[in-house]
Amino acid sequence: MRTDLWRFLIMVTSSAGAAGIGCAGGGAGDPGPDAAPGPVDLIDDLEDGDDAISEANGRMGGWYTFNDETAAGTQIPPAASFAPTTGGAGGSAFAAGTSGTGFTVWGAGMGFDLNNPSAVGQTGPRAAYDASRYQSVAFKARGNVPIQVSVEIVGVTPTDRGGTCVPSTTMGDECDDLHGTLVDLTPEWKDYTIPFARLRQGGWGRAVPFAATDATAVLFQADKDLTFDFAVDDIRFYE
Repeated sequence: MRTDLWRFLIMVTSSAGAAGIGCAGGGAGDPGPDAAPGPVDLIDDLEDGDDAISEANGRMGGWYTFNDETAAGTQIPPAASFAPTTGGAGGSAFAAGTSGTGFTVWGAGMGFDLNNPSAVGQTGPRAAYDASRYQSVAFKARGNVPIQVSVEIVGVTPTDRGGTCVPSTTMGDECDDLHGTLVDLTPEWKDYTIPFARLRQGGWGRAVPFAATDATAVLFQADKDLTFDFAVDDIRFYE
């Protein structure tokens, strides 16, 4: 399981919102989907009760949590021992969940790699996964805070984590400026669909065009200075 930590930035502003995110379940303020999704490819529904995503269509990897290492911060589950949370969407047995407080630098979250054999006891480095056959990523989620949902690609990933971004301390040329979008969660489970075309970098790091051929991970993050408790389930790609 990967336990290294890295820097993220969330642009939580009223203008960011959840524009372009399809949200099933109706209700006032739901933006509605951009278009009907194509065929579905399930990434993980957590129902096997372990920390690995389903091995299918060339994907293999594990779930993990991450945070900014604020000394007073606490997060469950810890990075080295991720386990599914009981009580998933639609009455299912499990979901992926995390909760915590006290992170003051950039926050905390959870996610999974798409092509990391070593995370599931096999041989091979963390590498890119070709997701170009898909148009969007979808999931069910509930929570008490907005989260940033990102698809990491090799172009923004530092070289020591299997990417092509040479680490730099020059402002505007830093790694880890991920392509993502902000999602407003509710306490009840809802279904969200995020077209790849809506993913945007934060604008503080190295500018890299989004390339679905180079996807490495899907990540869910809460901002700093929040007491957070959120969960996701039934994560999938749509063609």
